Amino acid sequence: MSFLYWKKYFTDNSSHFEDIDWNVQRHLSQKEIELITDSIQQFQKGEQSEGKHLFSFAKTFPDPYYLETMRLFILEEQTHARVLGKFMDQEGIPRIRGHWVDDIFRWLRKLTNLENTITVLVTAEIIAKIYYKALKDSTSSVLLKQLCDQILKDEDQHISFQACTLNIFYQQKGKFRRGLSRFFHGLLMTGTILIVWIHHHKVFKAGGYNFIRFFLESSLVFLDFDRQVKKTEQMRVAFAWKLDDKTIPETI
Repeated sequence: MSFLYWKKYFTDNSSHFEDIDWNVQRHLSQKEIELITDSIQQFQKGEQSEGKHLFSFAKTFPDPYYLETMRLFILEEQTHARVLGKFMDQEGIPRIRGHWVDDIFRWLRKLTNLENTITVLVTAEIIAKIYYKALKDSTSSVLLKQLCDQILKDEDQHISFQACTLNIFYQQKGKFRRGLSRFFHGLLMTGTILIVWIHHHKVFKAGGYNFIRFFLESSLVFLDFDRQVKKTEQMRVAFAWKLDDKTIPETI
């Protein structure tokens, strides 16, 4: 799947929150506010990245459509932060300037290269797939459910987009190095699951999750992502280039 396709997808999806009814009268109860405040504050902050390092790394990627596609992707992530922030404002939930968990993920994303950044980024998106399902079911807010539904649709596409990107890097590696990359990603995934559960277990439990269910569903999304990467590998996409040269790849 070419990055021209993804560029068109993100362009067409730019109006994806226009159908949200912001005038729904059902507000959160005080108990619901106390339940989700710390959690939604952290996730809203996590969606708010300016993407400076990600965009800088993307400039090294020798595909003519990738840089613009990444710009559109970052805008979509920022839209998630914007709509969550607007919801929080309506409910009187203050925004936060930072959190140590978000700081760690930002630090990890800045390390080394684009492949590492995408690996860390997609790990957060896999977790978000489960988190927003739990958040949706943790309150009676119609507005919050609408926002979560749309974010979940976006995250499905984000994960597929990142699978296509990582596949390009994996094609340049031998079997051992691919296995090592997947092993590292599995460790990162496991650690992230534990950290997220510790800090957000109240919302998960309110949404019907215990730790076992959260761990299993997160792992299944991770394995599905890995299958997407492998499926793309098996297609033998014709990218005739090496990551250390300046050859422009062919696109499908």
